[in-house]
Formats: sequence, structure tokens, C-alpha cells
Amino acid sequence: MLPSFFLVLWLAQAPLPSVPVLELDRDRLTAADLARRMPQWRQLPPDTEILYAPLPGLNRELARGELERLAARHGLDPGPGDVWPSRLRLVRRLRVLEAREAEAAVATAVALQHRVSPEDVSVELSRWIPIRIPTGEIAMRAQAPFPRGPDPVPVALTWTTRDRRSGTLWLRARIQVRGLYAVAARRIAAGEPLRSPDVRFEEGALGGPPGLWRLSAAELEGAVLRRSLEQGERISRLLVIQRPAVERGALVELRLARGPIELRAPGRAERAARLGEILTFRNLQSGRSVTARLVAPGRAEVESASIAAGAWRGNGGSP
Repeated sequence: MLPSFFLVLWLAQAPLPSVPVLELDRDRLTAADLARRMPQWRQLPPDTEILYAPLPGLNRELARGELERLAARHGLDPGPGDVWPSRLRLVRRLRVLEAREAEAAVATAVALQHRVSPEDVSVELSRWIPIRIPTGEIAMRAQAPFPRGPDPVPVALTWTTRDRRSGTLWLRARIQVRGLYAVAARRIAAGEPLRSPDVRFEEGALGGPPGLWRLSAAELEGAVLRRSLEQGERISRLLVIQRPAVERGALVELRLARGPIELRAPGRAERAARLGEILTFRNLQSGRSVTARLVAPGRAEVESASIAAGAWRGNGGSP
């Protein structure tokens, strides 16, 4: 009885036969991957897809019977005397996501959302812990609220593989955007029309969504403020009341560019509008309505897509 006990103990402590491991860098197992362990798979084109790879962080074992079925399905001839492994373990390879890579992804997302250059976005991760993500071709996207102060904000960073497998990482980061902002060059009273000498532009941290602070000299010229500002105070878009660049019924020059050809015609504004707005004008030569962007107080660029047949020339009229 005692020898049998020691035999069982010895068998329990004996090392188990190792299972060959095949690490994968993609979401599909290909013939080229299997050929690294079984040369017979070189009979197939290397990019032949065999199976889905395991999910990132997991593994899957293929028994000999399954390997034989896969080989038969793809018309493989194992050859005399060849024996498939008893088991093969598939592992989706992972790598460590570097902090600078995550910061770059967040900066790119913020830049796209607010239409600024990624070089103007500063991202500093808070309490960064290395995270493992799949190897291979990965797309990264991030979503983050714009911070109202210096404290870190939550960031959702999502990775996606070519086969659209994805995972979301929750991070915290300090985000800052630099750019030009307008500053009162002197004390400006509420309701007083702005002139060029009244405003100067400085560069630095915007301290809020860029759309609130990025103002051009053309947007401020002739505008009035909702409240008075002291010298040195920043001018927010929320404080600016822009006067219309054209009033309803005003005459402007309509321009239509098609390749090297530029057509011009007088037009009448159908409503009041500010610079940069798209509105409807009446072409006074054709009598038709066209859509155009107001680029200057007396000039509008016609949207080519809005021009139907005859809408520009009318009934055979000249441009």
C-alpha cells in the first residue's frame, strides 16, 4: 500500500508534457502561422485564413483531431509518417501600451474635435499604469471632455483591431490647448464698437474649449461686447455681439469658380448675415436663388453644388 502511495505522489509531481505555443500578431490564424510549427502548411498560400485567433489575453488549444480536420478541409497532404502535434496552443500576443502613445492618441482626438493642430495640445496622464494591448495593426481613438480647470479629466481610450475587435481603457489626464486669443488693449465699455487698436492677440493656454477663445480680427471689427472689459482681460466669444456684415436686401457680388473659369453676377441677400455664414442670394441676372458663403461685406462665394441647370445664367443670359 505504501509503495502505491509514493507512486501516485511521484506521478503528481512529474512534469507534464509541454504544449507547443503559437503566438499570433493578428486576429486571424493563417497558413503562414501554422507553417512555423508544421512545415506541411507551406503547401498553401501564406495568407490563407484558417481560424479566428483567440481574443486578446486568452488562448485556445487545438487537439490533433481538429488539426487533422483543418488540414483535410484545405486539401493538405501530411505525407507518409507525418504526425500532427497532439495539441497546439494559440495565443494572441500582447504588448505594453506606452504612456507617450496614449498621450499622442488623446492629443490627436482633442485636436480633431476642436479643429486645432495636435502640436498645440498638451496631454499629461495622471497615475499611469502600464496596460497591455494586442500587437499588430491597431487604431486608437479617444473621447474626453474639455477641462474647465487644471484637474485631470476622465478619458475613454479605445483600441480597435483590423477585424474590429476592440477594448476601452479608462484613463485620467490633464489636457491643455495653446493658441491665439484676443485681449482688451484698453478698457472697453459694453456696447462700444470694437476697432483694431482696441484688441491685441496673445498666445498661450486657452483654458477652455478653443471655440470660445479663437476669434479673428475680422470677427471682432465693428462688434460690441455684452459687458465692459478692463485692459488685459481676455475676450470670449460669449461676450461678442457681431453685427451683420450684410443686411437683408443688400447687394453683393456673387462669384462662382469652376476650374480656371470665374463667373460673377450681382446678387441680393435674402437675410442679414455675418461673415462666414452661408445664406441664400437672389441672382439678379437669372432671377434664380443660389447658396453662397459671405466672405466679405460685399462679396459671396457661390457653393457649386447649389447650382442647378440654368440657375446661374438663367434663360440664356450672360454671367
